[in-house]
Amino acid sequence: MSDKIVNPRDLLLLQLSELLWIERKLFFEIIPAVHDGAHAPELQEALTAHRTETRTHCVRIEEAVRSLGAEPAAAASPPLDELKTQHEEQAEQITHRVLRDVFHCAGVVRTEHYELACYDPAIQLARELGHKECARLLEQNRGEDADALKKIEKLAAKLQDGLPR
Repeated sequence: MSDKIVNPRDLLLLQLSELLWIERKLFFEIIPAVHDGAHAPELQEALTAHRTETRTHCVRIEEAVRSLGAEPAAAASPPLDELKTQHEEQAEQITHRVLRDVFHCAGVVRTEHYELACYDPAIQLARELGHKECARLLEQNRGEDADALKKIEKLAAKLQDGLPR
């Protein structure tokens, strides 16, 4: 892809490149780090399950890019890097194990909302351009991320019940 965005397809490829980077960063770095910092077995299990889904998300995005006749390439997402940095810095300050797990859940919630916010315009543009296969693949990822968001919100509420008052 060239450095200039000159048409809607180029914009869609840029969006897909950022989504690919996000999913890869989550799979290789962020989810494993949060998993290692988590104490509650339920949170660790949820993160392990979502990491498996995230790997599938990477594959689907690669397929979506190929459906447009291009080769997958990842483009950095500075907002995700900022979320990661902020989470790491603040997590170090939390000493209570359950409170830290609740904090990790909040970080997952923020990240899932960011992912959804990145998927929505890409899906809309793919639909507008008539790239049905691309839109279908992205919609699958978005749906799984929306489900993951609901699960982590439920888990966070359960963990919050174990906090000292």
